[in-house]
Amino acid sequence: MDKKRRKNNLTYKEMDNAQKTNTLYTVSELINTYDRCGISSKKFQFLKDYGVGYFLKHKFEGLSITIFDVLFEKDLRIEGATSRDFLEMSFLIEGEQIIRIDGISKDLIYESQECYLLYLERIKGSISYHKRKRLKEVKVRMSKEFIKRHRLDEEYNILETHSLLKLKENFLKPLCSKTQNILTEILIDKRNGLLKRLFLESKVLELVALKLEDTSKQSKTNHITATDHIVKKLYNIQHLISSDLSKQYSIHDLSRRVGINDFILKKEFKELFGKTIFEYATELRMNKARQLLLHSKKPIYEISELVGYKNSTHFTAAFKKIEGITPKKYRTKLSSENNLS
Repeated sequence: MDKKRRKNNLTYKEMDNAQKTNTLYTVSELINTYDRCGISSKKFQFLKDYGVGYFLKHKFEGLSITIFDVLFEKDLRIEGATSRDFLEMSFLIEGEQIIRIDGISKDLIYESQECYLLYLERIKGSISYHKRKRLKEVKVRMSKEFIKRHRLDEEYNILETHSLLKLKENFLKPLCSKTQNILTEILIDKRNGLLKRLFLESKVLELVALKLEDTSKQSKTNHITATDHIVKKLYNIQHLISSDLSKQYSIHDLSRRVGINDFILKKEFKELFGKTIFEYATELRMNKARQLLLHSKKPIYEISELVGYKNSTHFTAAFKKIEGITPKKYRTKLSSENNLS
């Protein structure tokens, strides 16, 4: 961590002297508020001296979701303390933060494309941001009442296994593709009132389920040899593949994009995800193909292009190898079964 002690010509000492007493509400102004069906939504715009952008906060029944999107104009340090215990998830889509927590000796550098799930017990500390760096983050806080209502602590003992005091520094994880897809849904959603509340609660529970599933898998699998730096790049590869299935990437293309040797990329990807890059991509393509065959009237040649096959004959051969029948027969079979039911 010492090698990261200077970023953008800013030292920790300089951070200490920058905006010591700021809170989010002293560097922003309320520009919009909306209360309906038990959900309160407030949008704050950052003051021009501090940055260009906003943060949006939704609150209801023990759940708080805050979305940040801002480009800071100056180095900024936000201080605060919590009066209650809560479970917190953060997803840093873009940006960098230096987090200091009283009682933990080392500063934590929280970087783009990372996330965490933590149980926080009345902590005090600060978060520092760098000027000319965009911050895009989704932060979720769940009260003990919310945790109890959804029985989140019954099977996984979530409050103990994800306690900050227990985990100390080893809690930052890369963003996986499924998580990024859910975050995208949250960021583009335009619902209000009851629909917004139901939507946000369901998405938060999806995100919690993914984190618990990931924790469970890690406890059962062998130790992954890749360093944290490489693991982060592997998740970037996973997201790159899944975000646009119409594109086919060679191993060489992928290795160049993230700066990993071809051999290491293939070896570590299989170690982390339990399948080769080709197997992973093919599984995603066939899953999407099944959905399109069942829920759309698109012709086979168009579906083949959407899932990354320029030649529909190659798509048909690949599909038949997995399903045992051609895409056309698969669609006909499912249609007849649905009609009978």
